[in-house]
Amino acid sequence: MSDRYKIKAPLGPAFNTNPDDVWVVKNSLARSGFYKTPDYGMTPYPDEELFAGIRKFQRRYGLKADGQILPNGQTETEMKTRLAASPSYRCIHCGALHGGVYSPKVCWQCWNKGMR
Repeated sequence: MSDRYKIKAPLGPAFNTNPDDVWVVKNSLARSGFYKTPDYGMTPYPDEELFAGIRKFQRRYGLKADGQILPNGQTETEMKTRLAASPSYRCIHCGALHGGVYSPKVCWQCWNKGMR
């Protein structure tokens, strides 16, 4: 994740997740060897491999291995400094930064509203 990217909501097994956050975190962890892409491929939906990858990352860097990332939390901060930059795009409709789940031009919320 780059310094430009900031997760919008908590990411963990007990939270409703933002698909853009999931996509960016999965890609960052995969490029760094912490996420193993399942046979069905990479999706914007949380899966056990995502949370296992977060826990691996947390253990590697001496953080609490709870499998969750909180906005401005220790894990997010550590990921920003340790992992290579993930692609980050700005929505042409609302201006939000997003991970390009459905399109590099449109965030998932605008996409779901039919603004394509």
